[in-house]
Order: sequence, then C-alpha cells, then structure tokens
Amino acid sequence: MGRKLLQMLLVFCVLAFGTGGNSMPVHGKNTSVGIVNRFRTVTAPVIVDKPVRLTENRERLMREYSLEHYREEMTEIAPRAVIVHWTESPDWQGVYEYFYKESMADGTLNVCSQFLVDRDGTIYRLTPETMMDRHAIGYNWCAIGIENVGGVRNEENLTKAQLRANVILICYLKEKYPAIRYVWGHYQQTEARKSGLYREAVPGYFSNKVDPGPKFMAALQKKLKESGLLFFKP
Repeated sequence: MGRKLLQMLLVFCVLAFGTGGNSMPVHGKNTSVGIVNRFRTVTAPVIVDKPVRLTENRERLMREYSLEHYREEMTEIAPRAVIVHWTESPDWQGVYEYFYKESMADGTLNVCSQFLVDRDGTIYRLTPETMMDRHAIGYNWCAIGIENVGGVRNEENLTKAQLRANVILICYLKEKYPAIRYVWGHYQQTEARKSGLYREAVPGYFSNKVDPGPKFMAALQKKLKESGLLFFKP
C-alpha cells in the first residue's frame, strides 16, 4: 500500500475510533493541512465511519486523475470549500455500493464524496476528509463533498433532518479546517469560479448539474449566515 494512503488510513482510524476517553475531541497533526484545532468550540456531529474500498489501486487512480485534470499527482487535499450534492437515489445503501468500487466502467477513478447524509440525518464518512475524491469537476483538488440521499427525478425533496445534519457537519469542518471559506451547491459550479478555486486542464470537460437545488441551498445559507462562510446566490 502507498505510504500516503497508509497515513490517511491511520488518520481515518483515529477519526473512527477516537482517542480513548477524552471528554472533548482532540485532533493531532494532519500531513496535508498542518495543525488543526485542539479543542472544539462547536458541537461535533455524530459520524458513522463507513469507508469505501481504500486500496493502493485507488491511490494510483487518484494520481492518474489528478495528473490529467490538474497537471500534478495528488491523493490529498487541503480543504478550502464544501460542495453540497444530492444522489438522485432513494436510499444510502445503493449509493454506498456504487461509491465503494475503485474505478468506473472506463477504468478511471470512481466518483465518491467524503460524506453521505441519509434522509434521517445520519452522517456517513466514506473516505478520510482530506482524501481527494471525485465529486465536482474543477474543484476536487480543494473541496470536501457532502452527498445527500434524495433528488430522484430532480425533485427538491431533501429533508429537515438532512438540513440540520449538513449545518452541523459544515460547522464542524469549518472549525477543523479554517482555510474553508466557501460553500456552494453542485449546480452553482460555474458561478463558483468567482472563488478562484476552479482548475481544469482538460478542454471542454464539463457536466451540467442541478443538485441539490436552490431551495436546499437557500435554507442552508440562512442557517449558516453567522458562520462567516461565503455563499453564492441560490
């Protein structure tokens, strides 16, 4: 297994199993983002660790993808944005099974986000937070993705429980990674280029998106108006 992926898996184990009896979460050094906050000032969410298949082959595919699209090999990110999605499917198990595999049919890195939120608000962590996942064209190098179960036939039907979960998760991520400044919905990917974070080396590589819809993003922006995070008009 590659050295960097092994380091990330060790971090994932710490996230999953804790530090052994501390009343307040303690976070140590992360190789990609330096020292993170030792003590939380916001309530940390309950997160269920449900890792997808993390192997040396997945690491190789990450390197290939990033080299093609960002002109450099990378497996880790220093988070600077959070991108919110919906899954267009009715249950988290099907989404998880799809994300679990390492590659797509064409042999390239499979799509995945760091987090998956079920309709009852359960938060699943699928990969280490600083692993480079493939969820948003032009921004995978710097963005954490949150998938929300729902949006079948593009219906704006995400739940209040999902909204609450997204709010607390984003607050947690903002405090843990202070360089995070932006939050936007996947459908806002073009407007989000104003952030200066867009990078894409393959000409014409683009896909229109509608998730997670302006209704959910407007509600999320309202709930996070005191957070200091930057949003785009829903």
